[in-house]
Amino acid sequence: MYDTPASRGEFMKTTKMFFIVIIFAAVTIMINGCSLDFLMDENDRYEESVRIVNSKNEEGSKLSQKNTKKNYVVTDTSETKEYSMKNTLNEEQTEIYNRLVYDIEAYKTEFEFENISDNDLKAAYYAVLDDHPEYFWMGKSFSYSVSTFEDYSAITASPNCMSKDPDKIKALQSGVSNIVDQIVENASAKSDPYEKLLYVHDYIIDHTTYDSETLYLINANQNEGLLNASTVYGCLVEHKAICSGYSATFQLILNRLGIDCYRVSGTRVSEQGPHQWNFLKLDDEYYYTDVTWDDPVKENNEPSKTYEYFLISDDDLFRTHTLDNERPVPECKGTRYNYYVYNGLYFEEYDFRYIEDIAEIEPERGVISVKFSTKEQRDIAINDLITNMNIFSIPYVNGGVSYTQSASGLILTIKYMV
Repeated sequence: MYDTPASRGEFMKTTKMFFIVIIFAAVTIMINGCSLDFLMDENDRYEESVRIVNSKNEEGSKLSQKNTKKNYVVTDTSETKEYSMKNTLNEEQTEIYNRLVYDIEAYKTEFEFENISDNDLKAAYYAVLDDHPEYFWMGKSFSYSVSTFEDYSAITASPNCMSKDPDKIKALQSGVSNIVDQIVENASAKSDPYEKLLYVHDYIIDHTTYDSETLYLINANQNEGLLNASTVYGCLVEHKAICSGYSATFQLILNRLGIDCYRVSGTRVSEQGPHQWNFLKLDDEYYYTDVTWDDPVKENNEPSKTYEYFLISDDDLFRTHTLDNERPVPECKGTRYNYYVYNGLYFEEYDFRYIEDIAEIEPERGVISVKFSTKEQRDIAINDLITNMNIFSIPYVNGGVSYTQSASGLILTIKYMV
């Protein structure tokens, strides 16, 4: 039986009549966005109103006669992935999860359940969205109604969707699938797993602009319904996204490549704005990747791309990110495929010869970006190369020099004129 407000419970104790109780609850759930530097988000809002409708007994009997269960067999391998949200559900919620997948695959946008709790419905629904970024047309906010009679209850849930028209949904889906198929084909042609991930990372950044306009709507609480920028459709088709769009796209494509990839939420250490990024499994080790933060927004809107957050470990992540602990997350100890380690740009200690060797690899590039084990070693490098101007002893450096330090404090990037 659905748990009604206390006042409703007291009312039922004093009446001898049969009723159908209809509870309309409009629930708006947080949609993960990113601040200009990476994320802000709207506050949770919850409204509930109760309407009691007098009904004839035979109508209640008709409701109780519908109290049957069906087993829904679906082709869904989420449970085979160790950190799937499906694996966090209890038996009842898993049954709801399977039913939702069955209905969504049939392009339904309204769902009816019997004798389940609204909390179980929400847990299962959000788990489906977390595991299946390909269901991009389904919004996180939804309304639902609950009808009860004696020991029977029925819930009808109506999520906010891009469209309720199956043909329109199929057209949107086709637009995304065509792009994903091409990305997967190009990435699959690369033999090295690192190169596959690098290709996907770079493709998303090169073809996506951070959607500052959507950020403004979120901050002003002016957004209505499902935000395209929070989905793979916004990222791949409209080429505009916030962090949830970046991370959903990365998850979808990597899963298609046979790489277990998930989304995780949290905040940045310096601020409390919510944020979303990914963790993934590669060669039996786990890594984090934050594609959004590798696509920073510059004041002049100049395109940029970094690799500071590409395949990083816990040690690197926790310098700038904080997990929200709402889902199980493995220890991410992988370092082999970290961008700087893999490309020989990581150093335990500073040595001028390392910088000189890197400059000689691509002398016309005009950029040297290296990562050190500690901030102290980075400071030693800055003092030697910039303060003491030893950077100019490299033959290729003939003009002005500028340098930046990463948010983590370990990466030093020097740009120079050749």
